[in-house]
Amino acid sequence: MRISLTGPARRAAILTTATAALLAPSTAAATTAASVARAAAYRAQSTVPRDTLYVVPAIVIEARRHDPVAELYERPGFVAAVDVTGRRERMEGLAGVLSEMVGVNVEQYGGLGDFATVSVRGSSAAQVTVYLDGIPMNDPYTGVTNLADLPLGAVERVEVYRGFAPPQLGASAIGGAVNLVTESPDAEKRRALSHLNLNSSYGSFDTIRQQLSVRASPWLVRLFAHGSYARTSGDFTFLDNEGTPFNYDDDAEVMRINNDAESYQVFARVEFDVPGEGVVSIGHDRFAREQGVPGLGNNQSVSARAARDRRLTYLKLASGSLLGRQIQMTASAHTSTSGERFRDLEGTVGLGPQDTDNTIESYGGRAGGKWFVPRLPVTLELVFDGRKEEFHPVEKFPVVREGPDRWRRSQTTALVGELYLPPRGQTLVLSATQRWERQVSEFYDDAPFPWLPPSPRGRVAVESRTPSGGFRWTPRASLTVKGNIGRYYRLPTFLELFGNVGSVTGNSALEPETGLNRDVGIIFNTGRVGPIRRLFAEATYLSSDVDDLILFFPNSQHTSRPVNIGSARITGWEFSLSAVLPRAVEFSSNYTRLRTEDTSEIPYYRGNELPSRPCDDVNVAAAFPWRAWKLTYEYHYLGANYLDRANMQSVSARNLHNVALRWQLPWEGLSITAEGRNLLDDRASDVSGFPLPGRSFYTTVGFAVNP
Repeated sequence: MRISLTGPARRAAILTTATAALLAPSTAAATTAASVARAAAYRAQSTVPRDTLYVVPAIVIEARRHDPVAELYERPGFVAAVDVTGRRERMEGLAGVLSEMVGVNVEQYGGLGDFATVSVRGSSAAQVTVYLDGIPMNDPYTGVTNLADLPLGAVERVEVYRGFAPPQLGASAIGGAVNLVTESPDAEKRRALSHLNLNSSYGSFDTIRQQLSVRASPWLVRLFAHGSYARTSGDFTFLDNEGTPFNYDDDAEVMRINNDAESYQVFARVEFDVPGEGVVSIGHDRFAREQGVPGLGNNQSVSARAARDRRLTYLKLASGSLLGRQIQMTASAHTSTSGERFRDLEGTVGLGPQDTDNTIESYGGRAGGKWFVPRLPVTLELVFDGRKEEFHPVEKFPVVREGPDRWRRSQTTALVGELYLPPRGQTLVLSATQRWERQVSEFYDDAPFPWLPPSPRGRVAVESRTPSGGFRWTPRASLTVKGNIGRYYRLPTFLELFGNVGSVTGNSALEPETGLNRDVGIIFNTGRVGPIRRLFAEATYLSSDVDDLILFFPNSQHTSRPVNIGSARITGWEFSLSAVLPRAVEFSSNYTRLRTEDTSEIPYYRGNELPSRPCDDVNVAAAFPWRAWKLTYEYHYLGANYLDRANMQSVSARNLHNVALRWQLPWEGLSITAEGRNLLDDRASDVSGFPLPGRSFYTTVGFAVNP
C-alpha cells in the first residue's frame, strides 16, 4: 500500500522520519513514543489546517553478507575449507595443512621443499585435481601436482572437495579436488597501502624463509602482491637399513645428502570494477625451484639435480546479474608454461644417465552461466571448459635430441540443475549434473633410423559421460543431511599415453580410469550452545568402486607398459568436530576410517590393501589464547599401512606432536612465533626408500601494518 502526503502533512512526516533516524540507537518503543510526541507538538503549534499524520515504524532491511565459505557448505557434496591466513607465521607448507584435514592423506618424499602429493578418500594422487583460483595445476605429464610447488604465502583458504569436483572447476575427478584461493585485494579501504605483512623464519636443517605480502587500493584498482624466498639444506639424519629391511645388524644412522632446495615465488593479483559488467581479476604467478635429488635412502645420489620454472597468468570475469538478476555469468582464461630440468649423468637415480630439459605449455578457458528460472524454484547452470596441453621433450645426453612434441586437447560441457522444495523455505535441494567430456591426443611412432623424424600415428579420441546427483535436506537451521552418487573418471597422463625414452613404453589404447562414488552424511552447525560459542560436527559414510585402473607391467627386461587391468573398492567413515570454547579456546578434531581392497584379477594383488592408504587417520588441535600469548598444540596419528601393492613392505603407525607458541610483542604489529614439530622424533616413511625428517624447531619474526 502506498501513502501519499502533501502540504503540511508531508512536512510533518519528513520531520518525524528524520527524528526517528537520529534516535535509531534507542529502543523501538522509545523511538515511536518520541515520534508521536513531536508530531503532536507540531500539530498544536501549526497554524495551517491539520491533515492526517501517519506514523510509520522504522524499516529494517536484513540481508546475509556474501560468504564464499558458507556457500561451499551449501553444496550437496561434502566440502572442507581452512583459512590459512593465520598460519603464515608457521613453518609449514601446503602438505602440512592438507594432512590435517578429514579424508585427506599426503605422501611426502622428504622434508620441507621435497616432492609431496595428496590423496582424498583413498584415491591415487593422479585422481585428485588441484587448482589455483580455479586454474588447473596438475602436471599433464605425470598427472599429479607437487604440493611443494604451491607455497602457502599467497593463499587465503584451502578448499577440499571430497569425492567429487564441482562443475564450476571443469573436468571431473574420482578422488576429489583441492582449490587454493588466493588472498583477495582489499575492496573496502581506498588507500595507497592498506596492509603490509613481513615474516622472517629460521630453523632446523639450516632452513630460511622470507615472506612479504602487500595489499593496496590506489584509485580504482585493487592490488594484492606476495613474494617469498625459501632455502634449506635438508641434511636430517635417518636410519639406513642398507637395503636389508629384515636384517637389523647393518642398520646405521646416516645423514641425508644432496637434499638441499632453494625456491622463490612472486604472485600478484589485480581487481577492478567494470561498470555494468562486473569484476575483472588478473593474476600472475611465478615459481622457480632448484634442488638436489638424493634418491633412495640406502643408495643416495651425490650429484643428481632438478629444477622447475613455472609461469601462470589468468584472467577472470565475474559479471553482475543480467536480465533482472535472472542470469549470472562467469568466464576465465589462462596460460601457463613450465620448464623442468633433470640431470643425473651418473645414473644413480634412474636406470641410466639422464639429462633432460622438458617444457609443458597449457592454455584454456572456461565460461559458465547460471539461470534462475522465473516463477519456478529451479536453477540451471551450463559450464564450458576447454584446454590444450603440449609437451616438448629435449634430451641432452648422450646427444641433443628434441621432440616429437605431444599434445592433448580436452573439452568438458557440464549441465547442472537444482530444484528447491518448498520454493520459499528451500528445506530440500535436489541436484543433478551431467558432464560430457572429450579428449583428443596425437601419437607418433619412433623413427626406424636415428636420422629420420618420428612418424605420426594419428589422433586418438576418447569420450566420456559422467552423470551425478545429490540432495541437501535442512530440516532445521543447524541441521543438514546430504547424499551423493556419481560417476567420475581420470584421463591417462602423457607418461602413460606416450611413454618416455627410458623405462616406460606408452599405450595409446588406454581407457580413462572410472569410479562410482557414493556418500551420505549429517552436519550439525550452530552458534552458542551453553558455554560453547560455536559448534560444528559432521559424520559421513563413503563408498567408491574404481575400475580400469592403470597399472605398469614389465614388457622387457628394462621397460614397462601401462595397461587397464586394476580395480579397487574403498569404504569408510569420516568424522569431524570443532568448537569455540569459553575464553576463546579453539578445538578441532577429525577421524578418517578407510577400508581399501584391491579387487583386480591379478592373483598377487587381489584382496590386498591399497598402498599408502592407512586405515586410521586422527587429527586433534587446540589453541589457547591468553593476553598477548597463544599456545597451539597439534596431534596427528597415522595408522600402519603398506608401501607396495603386494603388501610386502609395511610401515608402523606414527604419532606426531607439534607445538607452537606465539607472542604479540608490546610494539604494534610485531610478533614472535616458536614451534617444534614431531617432538617425539618419530621416524617414518610415506614412500619406500624416502625417509622423513625427525624432530625440528623453527622461529618466525612477524611484522604487520594496517594503516
